[in-house]
Amino acid sequence: MLLMLAEADNQDHDLERIFISKVASRLGVTDEEVAHIDQNPQDVTFIIPKREHERMEILYDLLFLMKFDQNVDEDEIELIHRLAFRMGFRPTMTQEMIEVMKQHIGKLVPKDSLLSIIRKFMN
Repeated sequence: MLLMLAEADNQDHDLERIFISKVASRLGVTDEEVAHIDQNPQDVTFIIPKREHERMEILYDLLFLMKFDQNVDEDEIELIHRLAFRMGFRPTMTQEMIEVMKQHIGKLVPKDSLLSIIRKFMN
């Protein structure tokens, strides 16, 4: 999913690649495996995690990747909405999270800003 998002704006950014590599490492995926997936996306089947916190972690990764190139593209927004919906997240929650990320391009995202949105929609 992260590779799809990185390519959504048709631009290659080093910071996005570094972030993808770090996420892959966290998940136990090597850079070679990432390169294979990037070149052969048809070989990969995405299975939506059953646990909500795992799905939320994916959404967070997508949101943070979106802002790494200092530009939030409409194609990236559309892709995040589609993927978030497939993972069971409400479009309004996703949009609010995207807006927070857009407001913090080039800046740190306050820890509570995304959590407050999640609390609002999950309670």
